[in-house]
Parts: sequence; structure tokens; C-alpha cells
Amino acid sequence: MRSLFLLSLFSWLIAALGAKPTLFIIGDSTVRNQTTGQEGWGDPLVAEFDPAKIEVINRAIGGRSSRTFLTEGRWDAVMANLKSGDFVLMQFGHNDGGPINDERCRASIKGAGEETEEIIRSTDGKPETVHSYGWYLRKYVADAKSKGATPIVVSPIPRNLWKDGKVGRSQDSYAGWARIAAEQAGAAFIDFNSLLADRYEAIGPEQTATLFAGSDHTHTSHAGAEFNAAELAKALRTTGLGPSLLPANLWLPRIFSRHMVLQRDSANPIWGRTAPGAEVRASIAGKSTSTKANQEGHFRLELPALPAGGPHVLEVTAGVPKRFDDVYVGEVWLCSGQSNMDFTVAKTEKRYFSGTTNWEDEVAQADHPQIRMFTAEWTMREDPQREIEGEWKPCSPQTVGDFSAAAYFFARELQSTLKVPVGLITCAYGASTAEAWISDPKLREESSLKPLLDAFGKKFIAYRDDPKAFEKYGSSQAKWLDSGKKGRAPKHPDPLQDQHNPAVLYNGMIAPVVGYGMRGAIWYQGESNGGTRKLYPVLQRNLIEDWRTRWNRGDFPFYFVQLAAHNAPPSAPGDSRLASMREAQATSLALPNTGMAVTIDIGDEKDVHPRNKQDVGKRLALLALGGTYGQQLEPCGPVFKMAEIEDGRVRLHFDHIGGGLVAKDGPLKQFAIAGDDRKFVWADAEIDGEMVVVHSAAVPRPAYVRYAWADNPVGANLYNSADLPAAPFRTDP
Repeated sequence: MRSLFLLSLFSWLIAALGAKPTLFIIGDSTVRNQTTGQEGWGDPLVAEFDPAKIEVINRAIGGRSSRTFLTEGRWDAVMANLKSGDFVLMQFGHNDGGPINDERCRASIKGAGEETEEIIRSTDGKPETVHSYGWYLRKYVADAKSKGATPIVVSPIPRNLWKDGKVGRSQDSYAGWARIAAEQAGAAFIDFNSLLADRYEAIGPEQTATLFAGSDHTHTSHAGAEFNAAELAKALRTTGLGPSLLPANLWLPRIFSRHMVLQRDSANPIWGRTAPGAEVRASIAGKSTSTKANQEGHFRLELPALPAGGPHVLEVTAGVPKRFDDVYVGEVWLCSGQSNMDFTVAKTEKRYFSGTTNWEDEVAQADHPQIRMFTAEWTMREDPQREIEGEWKPCSPQTVGDFSAAAYFFARELQSTLKVPVGLITCAYGASTAEAWISDPKLREESSLKPLLDAFGKKFIAYRDDPKAFEKYGSSQAKWLDSGKKGRAPKHPDPLQDQHNPAVLYNGMIAPVVGYGMRGAIWYQGESNGGTRKLYPVLQRNLIEDWRTRWNRGDFPFYFVQLAAHNAPPSAPGDSRLASMREAQATSLALPNTGMAVTIDIGDEKDVHPRNKQDVGKRLALLALGGTYGQQLEPCGPVFKMAEIEDGRVRLHFDHIGGGLVAKDGPLKQFAIAGDDRKFVWADAEIDGEMVVVHSAAVPRPAYVRYAWADNPVGANLYNSADLPAAPFRTDP
């Protein structure tokens, strides 16, 4: 009882202080493994924990022993980052056998005693005092305790070697020595060796073989890693890590919670985990459905379609009930991208760059309780996760300041017109690239994206193989915290914690919500792909295809924002990085059920984050109202269709002119013309009925025309009658 009280007190103190503990996993290739077809239990174990309660970092590395994890400086790197309240989960043993001084110099002395051996290493000629396997474990335990962290020792997994119907165990060697070392050092111990051996024997040799990588009897496959991680998670429930694990009796992702909005007029999937074989029943608004959990305890069912309305109560039962009140049914949209989607209505401590035009008034007037937003916490991961930190919040003056501004103004227009509840799932991260939001399997299907993956792989290996970077980060982080968080926090050196790298945001932020019932997605991103803009048509196409495939809701609507004007306006026509990026974005209009909101007229020369998110949201909403909801309106501004050259002039034809083309606030500007030499000059341009005629005395034989082809095309003023700006374009290839 006393230990439970202390654990509860510790958890309360952590919550009160706003600190989130970290679990560091250390070990060998049975814990973390990058060999093709193999996987260690450490990576899937990450997904067994609630990210709102604990951060999990797998620092295990293949080929290392309890000895070399220390001598290579890997433990020093962990210690530099370890803080009071953290945990260390350790498993070594598979690489601790063999000669002490050979070409690897990794074996420890057998046993758990105090024996030592002085050697001159054959690998580098340096002296070393080699200790016993148990000594190294005791050191890790003592060092962790000295930092106020909790160490947990795990015995090594059994090998897939059978004799007389039994799996070979190592109770008389490394598993036994691990137990002795844990007892000597006063650390929690999990006999993973016996636990897994019992489970393997229960399922038999044939099924156990499917858990290992081919003929390898030591290293597990992905299925085996998942199996082992699930078994270890059960054992960890009796330790101090128990409260940080996802619930065992009935777990549903946090996206299913009170205040949520479900998609109207279609079945809504619900998924989670409970006891294997348990019956799961869900009910709402007088309708119910049920299913049975599979042998791993996972379940998925679909709520029957409901009309817009609420509030309802959703109840999910699997032995124990979970009850969610204030649930509405309406229109649900995924809102994703980089900082201009992450940009909140108000300026906040976390999003210091935010704050829309007239944000104080917007906040005061934001009484829209049927608009709800789930904001996913910034999260990057190596593998797809099953949970994300976040919560549904109804819109009010007290909550709207933390809402994505573009998403909020989009929802406000929809709700005002459709008169139904609107739910927004915001998964956005500043400075992120498109490839960060695409799943790894999808990225690998596209040969042109191989250089991005290869570059990421090199960064990953360099960081993995050099522990000094992580050690330096820990020291810098400690100094920053000691300074009272003055200045910017140190940048994490792990490529997996860099929002520019492939799949990391898909894994951390999109994967946990994949499948949630929704109408479509809005997307505001592109600034960070300026350097890879030639690849952007492929990237954005693959992102759209990836999400549509994974949601399995057909070609759901995907509306995106074309980049706003930024940087100094040009004095003469020329090439433009942002203009070519906008052109790359526009290629996605060739995909079905897509639309583009043009924002060249609401940018800021000195700020990449335009404050006018009201018009961004409104223009996205017009695309949805016209393209998705069948409203009779013009959803966008003029879009170039074709050009005709005649008598020294170029006639331009457009789609989406509405009631006619408009030269807003004076003569048309930002048109440029060139001959075959491609030397562009500013041109005269006039509206002629449903066309624009472009010409210049300096170019008697025109060949090409450009419009608004600049980073910041100040004065570009071709609109339609709906007061929507024309999209930039060029006719030269």
C-alpha cells in the first residue's frame, strides 16, 4: 500500500509540475534492429505507452553488449539526458558471450560477480578493465538511481531453439545473472526470458517460428517484435511504468472522447483494444453495433450512419464501459500542413508567431459551441503510432485562441452556411515538409523520391553510430533549463525529431487518426519544400493518394492553399522560386476532387505567416461549399485555360470567371510578355469580354505570357465577379 501511495504521489507531483517523464530503452539488436526483415521489441513497445503521460526513447543498438554500450559512450549520452522521474529499461546478454579480447571486444566476464580483467584492446590498442555482465547492469542501475530515475532490468529474450518440446532458457546464465544483478542493485526485474519461453511453448514451435526472422533463431520479425512488446507491456503494468501504459481493460484512441464530432450520413469507424475475444458493443442515439476483439485484443466496428445533430452520448462497452457525452454529428475535416496551418487565432506562448488580423475581436466573438477542434500535439516518430496527445474542445472565447486560424475560419464559414456541427482534426507542424506527412511504404513506391529517403537514411545512421551528438544535446538542454528557458531550446540532433524528414509526422500525428470518419482534408504547406520544388508535384500527389488509400473513403475532397506573396516585389519580370513552387502546387488540380485557394493578394513582404487567415479560411470554405456540398457559387478565382497568339497580341482564356473578369482597382498589372528569346518585359493587358488580351510594343512577335510570376507580385489584380483572385500562371514551358 505504501508503494502504491508513493507512486500515486509521484504521478501527482509530475502532473502538478507539468513535467513529463522519459523512458529510455537500452539494449542490443533484439531490442532495436535496423536489419531488413528484423525488428526488436523496443520499437513497438513505444506505441504501448500513452504519449500524453510519457516520452519513450529507444536508444538500443544492434551488436552491442552490456560492456560496449558503456565503453562506446552510449550510456554517457543517456546519462546526459536523464532526469529525476525518468525510467531506464535495460536488456543485454545476447552479445555478452565469447572471447573478451577479439576483433569485436564486446564480451563481458560471465556471471554477476566483481571479477575484472585488464586488457589492451585488439581493436584500438587502448587499455580497458573488463567487468562481469552483472557489474555492468549494476552500474546502469546505480547511475540511473543517482539521477533520481527508476531502473528496470529485463532478462534477454529466449532463442527459438527447442528440445523435447521446450524452448531453451538461460536461467543458469544471462537470465539468471540479470536477476541476481537486479536484486543486488535493488532494481525492479522482469524475467522476460521465462515469460516469453512460457508463451512460446503455449503456442507451439510452428507458430513461434513465424515470430522470428526466417531461419534466424535470435532476431524477431515485425510480428515477433509486436508479440514480444505486448507481452512485456503486460509485465510492466506491475512496475512504476504501469500508469503510463495504454489502458489494459478497454482502450480507445484519444480522438474518441467527449465533445467529439462524428461525420454525418456515413458509418463511423471506432477502434481500440481490450481483452482477446471480448465482445465490444457501441451505442449512440438509440443505435448500436457490436464485434469481438481478435486474439491480440484489437477491435474495429462501425457506428451506423446518423444525421447531423446532438448532443449525444456514445457508450462503448467491453466488460467495462466508457461513456462520452456532448457528442455531435456533423461535418468533419482533417486540417494539416506546416506553420500557416498551425498558426493559431491568438498569439500564444507556444505559438509566438501567431495572432490573426484583429485577433482580440475574433476571440471575443468566437461563441460557436458547435464548432469543435481536436489539436494533435507535435509528435514525430520512427514507426506509426496508435495514440496521439490531444483533446476535443468546443469553440468559445476561452478556447479559440489555441485553434488553427485557417481551420477555424474555414469551419466558421461552413457552419454558418450548412447549419450543422463542424469538427476539425488539426495535425500541423511548423516548417514541416510534405514528405514528413507521407507514410514510408508510399514514399518507397516512388523511385524519384529515393534520394530523399537515402539522404534521411545516411543522417539516421550517422546519428545512431555517434552517441556524442545526443550527449551534447542533453548537456545543452540541462543548461537551457537551468537558465530558466532563456532563448530558444537546443535543437534535437535526432533525424527522427526533424520535421523535414520523411514519414516522421505521418507516423506521429497522422497514423493515430487514420480511419476517423471525415468528409475531407484541407492542407496549407509548401514553404519548406522550396528547395525540392521540382519534386513537389510528385510529393503532393503521393500524399493525397496515400491518405485517400489509408482512409478508404474513396477520393475524398482535398483542398489546399497556394502559397501567399512574400519577399520584396520585383522591379522587372524574371524567374521566381515562389512562383515555380506555386506552379508545382497547382499540378495537384489534375487529381479528382481537389481545389486550390489562391492567396497571392493577402501575403506579407516580411512575414511568411500572413495575418489575414480570415480570407484563407473563407476561400477554402468556398471550395468545399461549391465542390463538396453542391452550393451554387463560384468556388475560386479565374484559372488559365489556353492562349491564342494573333497580330502581335496574346489572347488568354480562363475558367471560373463567374459573372465576368474584373480588373480590380485600376488597369491590369503583373502581366509579362516575351518572344521566342524568353526575355520577358512588362506588358499591357486589357479585359476583352471573357478574355484578357496581352501585348507590348517591345515584343512585336509574342510567344509567351506570364501573370503574377514573382515571389511577391504586388498589384496583381485580375479577379472574377466573386472577388476571387486569378491563380498565377505562365504559358512558357
